[in-house]
Amino acid sequence: MDDWKFDGTEDSEGEEDSEGSSWFDGGRTATVFLIDAAEEMFKAQEEDTGEGEEAPFHRAMRAAHATLMRKIISNNQDLLSVVLFNTRETKNPIDFAHVYILQELERSGAENVLMLEKLIEMDGNRFDVKYGRNTNASLQDALRVCQTVFNKCTNRLSGQSILLFTCRDDPHAGDDQKKRQARRKVQDLKEAGIVLEILHMGETFDVKKFYKDLIIPDESEDDEDSQEKITLADPTSRFDELMERVRRLDHKQRTTGRVLFTLAPGVEMSVGVYTAVRKMNKPSKVNLWKNTNEELRYMKKEYLEETGEILVPSDYVKYQTYGGRKIKFTLDEVRSMARIHDPEIKLLGFKPISSIKPYYHVRPGNFIYPDEKSVQGSKKMFAALLERCLARKMAAIVRLVTRKGASVSWAALIPQKEELDRKNCQVTPPGFIACHLPFADDFRNIQIENTIRATPDQVDAAKAVIKKLHFKYSPDSFDNPDIQTHWRNIEALALNRSHLEPVPDYTVPDYERMQKKAGMFLQKFQDLVYPPSYDPNESVKKRPAPKSTPAPKRAKPDPGSIDVEAMAKAGKADKLTMDILKAWLQERGVKVSGKKKAQLVQDVMDEVEV
Repeated sequence: MDDWKFDGTEDSEGEEDSEGSSWFDGGRTATVFLIDAAEEMFKAQEEDTGEGEEAPFHRAMRAAHATLMRKIISNNQDLLSVVLFNTRETKNPIDFAHVYILQELERSGAENVLMLEKLIEMDGNRFDVKYGRNTNASLQDALRVCQTVFNKCTNRLSGQSILLFTCRDDPHAGDDQKKRQARRKVQDLKEAGIVLEILHMGETFDVKKFYKDLIIPDESEDDEDSQEKITLADPTSRFDELMERVRRLDHKQRTTGRVLFTLAPGVEMSVGVYTAVRKMNKPSKVNLWKNTNEELRYMKKEYLEETGEILVPSDYVKYQTYGGRKIKFTLDEVRSMARIHDPEIKLLGFKPISSIKPYYHVRPGNFIYPDEKSVQGSKKMFAALLERCLARKMAAIVRLVTRKGASVSWAALIPQKEELDRKNCQVTPPGFIACHLPFADDFRNIQIENTIRATPDQVDAAKAVIKKLHFKYSPDSFDNPDIQTHWRNIEALALNRSHLEPVPDYTVPDYERMQKKAGMFLQKFQDLVYPPSYDPNESVKKRPAPKSTPAPKRAKPDPGSIDVEAMAKAGKADKLTMDILKAWLQERGVKVSGKKKAQLVQDVMDEVEV
C-alpha cells in the first residue's frame, strides 16, 4: 500500500503525531540565584589540603556563571536571575533594605555573562565600594523580592526555583521573630509552586541551627516525625562539588506525559513519564534580517487551484490507494485510527529481573516517578510497589501508552533504588526504569555459518586484556567534541574573545596509558591470535575479486506459452512480469498505459473473476 499522502499535495511531516511531540509541561523554567553578600562570604577558609580555595561568594558567582553558560547551550529559552542580599545598596521594586537585584529574570545573553565575569574578578574592597556589605537583611525580605521577580514575569512558567547560596548557618541568631517570618515565607513559596533549594558552603556549616527548619515536609507525609526524616546534604567547600550540586538542582526534568498507573480495577495512581536519554543536536539555523539582525517570521498559505480559495487544515484529507481507488480519510479519522488504547500504564504481571535480557532493548527507556498533584496518595502507593519490587527482585510487566497518538508498548518496569554520594547528596533518584520489550515480529532468525572457534588459551588472553582495560563508564565523563567546538566558536564571537581554549576530545583512545596498563597482556594476545608476520600498522589490502566466467543470461519466457489465468487463480499473478501482464490485458481490450505492476495485477484479477 502507498504511504499516507495529502490529496493533491506533498507528503506531510507526521502531523498525526504532532500533538504528542512536545513536552507535557509547557512553558519555561525560571531560576533565581539568591546569593548572600555578607562579610563571611568573602573570607576564604583555611584548609589542611593546601589547595587555595576561593571565597564562598566567588564560588557562588562562578556557579551562577557556569549555569548561565550551560543554559545558553542546553535550554536557551529558560530564564535566570541573580539577586544579592546583605548588601549596603538597595535595588528592588518593593524597596526592601539590603536586597539588590543584580540581573532581572530573563534569557541568558552575552551581557549577563560579561557582567558576572566582572563580578567574579572583583575583590572584596571593590565590591564594598560598589555594592557594600551588611548583615541586617531579613531572609523573609530576600525571599519576597525573589517571589516578586517571578510575579513580574509575563512568560508561561513550568517551574520556579530559588537557589540560596550562603555560608552563615544562623543568620538571625537571637531574633525569633525573623526566624518565624522566614519559615512562614518558605511555606508561602511552596503554596505558590516555588521551590527553595539551599546550597550551604563551608565545612563548619551546621544545618540544625536554622536552615533545617526551612525544609517543609511533603503534605502527603502524615507521620509525626516526617521532619526528622528530611535531611540536607552535607555542606561543601569545593567548587566542583558545589557546581555538581547546582547542576542537579537547576536541571528541572520535564515530563513527556502524566498518566494513570492501574494496578487493579479501582486501584490507580498518577505517575509522570520522563525521557531518560535524548540525542543532543546542534541548533538549527535561523534566518535574520540583514539590516537589524531581527529574526524573520514567515507565513505559509495554500490555495485551491481551481478557485484560489485559501485552504485551512480542515480542508485536507489523506488517502491510500487500494484497488485503483483513493480511499480518503479526514485528519481526525487518521488520528483516531492510531489510538488503540487511551494513555495509561496497566499492570499485567511480574517477572524476575533476571528474565529481562539485555538484548530485549528496542529503544531508549523512560523513567517513571509518582505525581502527587494529580492523585493524592500516589507517592505512598508508588513507594510501596517500588519497595516490594526491590525486595523480591521483580520487574512489573505493563502495557505502556505515554500520550495520545503514541504507539502501544510492552514494558518491564525495573526498580531503581535511591543512591547518595559521600556528601549525602542524591545521585540516583528512586523510581522505575521502563524498558520497552520487543514484540514477536521484532525477533529475527539469523543463520550463523560455522566459523573458526577461539582456543581456550586465546579466550583467557582476551579476558586478561579486558580485565586490565576495564573501567566504569559514565556518560557525564564524555562530551561530544563536535558540539563543544561548535558552541566554543559561537561563544568566542558573542563575547568578542580572540583566544579559544582547546576542546579536549576524550573519545580518542589513550594508547600510551593502555600500553602501560596492559602492554604485556596485549602482546600475549597478539602472539596467540595473529601470525608472527602480522603488522597492525600496515594498511589492509583489498582482496582481489575471484575470476569467474559470467553466468549465461536466462532466456525470457514466451508470453504465449504462459497460462496467465491459471496463475491468477492460483494467487501467483504477482510473479508474472509486466510485459506478460500488459500483453494479456491488451488482448482483452484493457488499457495498460501509465499503470504500475500492482494496478496491472489487480486488473488481471478483476478480469479472471468476471
